[in-house]
Amino acid sequence: MINANNLGILNSLTELINSHYDSNNHAIASYLVKNISHLDQITVNEIMDNAYVSRSAVRRFCEKLGYSSLENLKTSFSKIIFPSDIRHRTKEDYQTNNVKLTNLIKNMLDDINSVFGVTELNQIVDKIHNHNEVILLCANNTSSTLVKFQQEMIYANKIIVVLDHKYRTSKYLKSLKPNSLLFTVSTSGKYAEVINDLINELPGDKMIITGNRNKKLASSYNDVFYISQKSFSEDYLGIYGKYGITYLFDQIFLRYVNSYH
Repeated sequence: MINANNLGILNSLTELINSHYDSNNHAIASYLVKNISHLDQITVNEIMDNAYVSRSAVRRFCEKLGYSSLENLKTSFSKIIFPSDIRHRTKEDYQTNNVKLTNLIKNMLDDINSVFGVTELNQIVDKIHNHNEVILLCANNTSSTLVKFQQEMIYANKIIVVLDHKYRTSKYLKSLKPNSLLFTVSTSGKYAEVINDLINELPGDKMIITGNRNKKLASSYNDVFYISQKSFSEDYLGIYGKYGITYLFDQIFLRYVNSYH
């Protein structure tokens, strides 16, 4: 079973790199990122020698990310944690030209428009408006888009929480109220599968946007919105997760402003 925290670990690392300059955590995170291709071989002593930190600093770093030790942290790294469906890419995929990519994006937009009309958008917008506490749950691949959506919603006087790492230890989830809205975004459904047990444990109204029509996933939510006419568990080149979610949440924001601002 994959640790749910694994799907947010890149957000945790980049947060430390971006906001903790000249700290032990910044030094350790930077060293791990620079050596990620052979992370499984890195030892505590190596980090101490090259990042100029103490053994206890390494331990605290791991605990901050939600892991009990460096070994547990190292085993969390696999291709699944990277955005844009990198784990399913072949050598040929990296040679995709702009014409092919443009056509893929056009087809994806037509697909989304075929399943998201006025009715579906209004249902999502009304749900967001009618709940005082709204928590968006996502993995690395969509978090930047949803943070932008969070910031846009401030203009509409609506507070949205984006939870994209350390899910199991989140204070928001531990104090969740029955009238809260949990809104999961998982284009391929992999993230939704990993957190499904957690979702079932939590109170609140639950909604998901996904391209995976797995009935077990759907049964965990009050409302399910599919991003495609077809069911998929692999998002080729991250087309839906990278471009589709951006487009869709732009539509949600525009409709929210038109309806409630």
